[in-house]
Amino acid sequence: MCWRQSLKQGMNMAYTWSSDLETGNTKIDHQHEQLFAAVNALWDAYRSGKGRQEVENTMEFLLAYISKHFADEEALQEKYGYPEYLAHKRLHTEFKSIAHRLVTELSQDGPTDKVIGDIYATVGEWLVTHIQGDDFQMAAYVRNKEDEAQKRT
Repeated sequence: MCWRQSLKQGMNMAYTWSSDLETGNTKIDHQHEQLFAAVNALWDAYRSGKGRQEVENTMEFLLAYISKHFADEEALQEKYGYPEYLAHKRLHTEFKSIAHRLVTELSQDGPTDKVIGDIYATVGEWLVTHIQGDDFQMAAYVRNKEDEAQKRT
C-alpha cells in the first residue's frame, strides 16, 4: 500500500523511536526522540481533525525544535573540532530551507492530505536517514574525542 493510499484511508502511522536510532549521545538522542514525537504530533493533529490552527502551531513547534536541535548538534561539533562540521551544518541549513518551504505550503494551502503527507514523509524520512548516517558518524567522532580526553586525565 502506498503512502497516499494509507494517508487517505486514515491509517495509524507513526515514526517510532527505537534503539537502532541511538547515537550514544544522551542529549542528542533525547532531542531526536522529541523530534519524532513532534512529527507524530503533527500527524495526530491533522488526523484527529484538530483544525488548521492546531496543525500550524504544531508545525511551528517542530520548526523551532529542529532549529534548537541543529544548534546544539553544531555546538557539540565545534567543541570537539569535528572535521565534517561545515558539511554537516550545510545539511542542516538545506533541511531548514526545505522545512520552511513546507511551512509556506501549509500556510498557503492549509492542512490537506497532500501538504500534511509531504511534511510527514519529508521530515520523518530525512530525520531517519540523517540520524543513521551523518549523526552516527558525528557521534562516533565525539565519543572517540571524549574517550581520548578521559584517558589523558
